[in-house]
Parts: sequence; structure tokens; C-alpha cells
Amino acid sequence: MNRNLNIRYFSIFTRSKDKLYYAAKVALAGIALLFLPKAIAHQPGNSSLVLVSNTDNTLRGEYHVADVDMESINLMLEDSFLRSKPAIQNANFDIQTQGVKSLPFIQLLVDDQPLKFETGELLRVMTDGDLHTLIPFSTGPLTGDKLLVKLTSFFQFDPQHQMVVSLRKAEETEVGILTLDDPAWTVSLKEPGPWQQFLRFTQEGVWHIWIGIDHILFLVALLLPSVLRFKQGKWHPASSFKEAFFNVIKVVTAFMVAHSITLTLAALNIVTLPSRLVESVIALSVVLAALNNIFPVVSHRVWTVAFGFGLIHGFGFANVLANLQLPTNTLAVALFSFNIGVEIGQLAIVAVFFPIIFLIREQAFYQPIKLRLGSAVISLIACGWIVDRVFQLEFMPF
Repeated sequence: MNRNLNIRYFSIFTRSKDKLYYAAKVALAGIALLFLPKAIAHQPGNSSLVLVSNTDNTLRGEYHVADVDMESINLMLEDSFLRSKPAIQNANFDIQTQGVKSLPFIQLLVDDQPLKFETGELLRVMTDGDLHTLIPFSTGPLTGDKLLVKLTSFFQFDPQHQMVVSLRKAEETEVGILTLDDPAWTVSLKEPGPWQQFLRFTQEGVWHIWIGIDHILFLVALLLPSVLRFKQGKWHPASSFKEAFFNVIKVVTAFMVAHSITLTLAALNIVTLPSRLVESVIALSVVLAALNNIFPVVSHRVWTVAFGFGLIHGFGFANVLANLQLPTNTLAVALFSFNIGVEIGQLAIVAVFFPIIFLIREQAFYQPIKLRLGSAVISLIACGWIVDRVFQLEFMPF
């Protein structure tokens, strides 16, 4: 898994000026000191529910949950236990095993009728180097066409939790994500067509880029100087819309091509990198892109920066598809449509952001506030991500 990825343009920053190096070092140290006492905020947890449709019209299921999220489950079960009848409280009931095993926070309904299921023994399994709990279960025969999966009670104890649900049928796999704002997922038990799959994964791609704050801040850091030109050691407003527009086109295209390459390679398991390394380097890319606006090292070919670090961001996008554990017959459609969704989401951000900064590029406040102060804030946030992701402190709220 620990393969070295040779990024051609990464060397651009290793030859940076001393002031860029020391600025990054000071910013990183400041963030580390500021957040050294681990904050209570918890990054969104993730569990997964894998459902497989059997030939006898029953479902086989697996619920995967990380150890850190078992804390929320135990709190929920203890709360339910304390509010139960005294007769139940006096019973010899083991919350840690019997309570979790019953999956009281997951509801399955077929055509609005509760679907009963039986769970097996709790298992400890290893996935991508992480040990977690797996709870297998099975259902009786299904008597309808519409399945509803609902996550209940969980969000009271962990409002940021996300559960990925997948339903594998004979030819297709459908995927949904349950959150506090959308705790239920409805899916047809009949086979969906390719068009439905395309729309679903396109939507997931758009949503992923919109909630990917690190990807957005990296893009913003690259766009801020796109309406300027660097001449004689200073930033100057771009002389025309055409000049600024082509700067943006080059940056966006380079980023798009780069992350599409590595997204494809990673999704097909041709090249893989540890997620912890990928997420840490993504945070580093945001820091360097932002500091480059304050202490310009790469000022004329910013698209090379977008391409170089876009390769790493592609591995980040691929982690989303990897978590879904899609079968081969669904992967091609998912990969293509998810990437299309990412591009649509990215272009939507550019379409809103670029006209605004172009119109205000000549204002006196643009360079000191929008460019320099904005880049400094972006850099500080990204430094927090680096500390959080490298040491797995989980203090960043987003």
C-alpha cells in the first residue's frame, strides 16, 4: 500500500524561497500550539451497511462500524436501557454485545412494513489496516418492491455521523448515504437501469465536491491570483477579462485532468496510497497554494501547481468510491458519472466565484484583504488539517 507517487511538479515548492519555508513553519507551529489540547469536536464518523439480494428473495446484510463510533452506539444503548421498564433493567442484559447485536438504530421496511432480521455473532475484521466491528444479519423473504433503510437515534449522540448503504442485486449495485439531514434512503428492489445509476453517482460527485472544504479551499487559493498578473515583483490587475478567463481555464483544466487520472487509477486499484497520507498531503497542498499567493514562487504557470497537486486530490476523490466497495459491473458507470459530478460541482463554484473576484480585482482592498489575508486564513485552516490528519487528533470540526 505504501507506494511512492512521483509528482513531477512537487519539486517546484521544494526549491521555494526561505521566507516561504519559514512562513509555513511558523504557521504550522502556531496551529499546533493553538489546538494541542484535543478538542471535543469529532470529524464525521462513517459506518456502512452492505445489503445483498439473494436468489431466494431474501437479504443478507453486514453492518460495519469503527471503534470510535461504537462509543456513540454505547451511549445510545445506555440511554435506551435507563429509560426502559424496571423489569428489563433488572434483567441480565449485556449492552456491549446483545444491545449492539440487535441493531436497534437501523430500521428496514419493505413497502412501509417492518422487515425482521436476525443477526449473527459480532466479528472483528481488518479493512485497509483498520480493525473494526462487523455485525452480519439476514432477513426473511421480501414481499414488496420498495425498500426503506432508516438510521434512527444515532444522530442524537453523533450528529455528524454518515452511514453508507449499498444494495447489491444480480446485475447492479445502488448506493445511498444517510446523514442527520437525510436519515432515510428508499430504493427499488427491482434492477435499476444504467441511466438511474448515472444520475445517482453524478449527484454524489457534485455533493462530494461541495462538502469537500479542503478541495474547495485549494481551488479558491488557485483562483484568487487568476485575475492578477505578476510583474516586476508585484501583483497587478489583469488587463482584460480574456486574460483572466484563460488563466482560470488553464488552472481548472489542469486540476480536472490531473485528478481524473489518479481517480481512475485508484478506483481500478492500479495505483493506491494510504488514505491518511493522501488526506495529509491534500492539506499540505492547500497550505502551499495559499502561501504562494503571499510569497509568489510560481507566478506565471499556476496551472502546473494545479496539475501537480491535482494528482493527489484525485486519490482523495477515489477514497469515496473505495468506501462504497462497488462490484466490477457497477464500477465503470460509478467512476465515469462520479467524475462528471465532481467536474460539474467544481465548475459551479468557479462560475460563482470568478466573476466576483474579476469585478473587484482593481479595488484597493483586493490584494491586502482578499488575496493576502484570505490566503493567510486558508493557510491557517489547512495547517490545522495537517496536524489533525497526521496525528489523527480529530479536533477539526470540518
